[in-house]
Amino acid sequence: MKNILLSISIILVFGCSSGETEKEQNIVEKITTSDTIFTLDSLSKTGFKKNKTYNVEKLPNADSAYFGWKKFGSDGPKDFEIRFYKSHTDAIEYGKSYADEATGEDAIITKSNATWKEGIKDRRLISTPTDGGSIGAAIGSNSSPKYADYIIYGNMIILCEGWDSDESLERCSNFISGIISNDKK
Repeated sequence: MKNILLSISIILVFGCSSGETEKEQNIVEKITTSDTIFTLDSLSKTGFKKNKTYNVEKLPNADSAYFGWKKFGSDGPKDFEIRFYKSHTDAIEYGKSYADEATGEDAIITKSNATWKEGIKDRRLISTPTDGGSIGAAIGSNSSPKYADYIIYGNMIILCEGWDSDESLERCSNFISGIISNDKK
């Protein structure tokens, strides 16, 4: 019986560690060129659910922008903000600085300070000092950035929910993988 339990433990340890290595290998580069022009329809086929369409009149050269979510297995639904441009070059030239401003620990998540104010409330979480960031307005609560990082993939900028850059980039990469695999069908 001891040998069986030891064998199962070894299999579980090695099985889990190989899965982590596989995850790390699938991280998409932060800026990736693609000739494909993606649209909202490209996302809908992957299980992305659009909640809001943003007005992009004050987001230079953007074609469209959306707020929505996608389920990730046991992680449940995670939020994304997707911005579309005419080309990859436009996404970098006109959109990168706006994505930098809206993501990370120092993200600007107040309407008075943001360059692009549309959807600002969707870019923040309410966190309480004692719970490490649970959602819900409590006395003494603070706002924190929802999106720790983003990826520019072709003509898209994808802001991905996460507590840190690694978690956000992993979710962005999984999101992109879904788009690419669906695009090949």
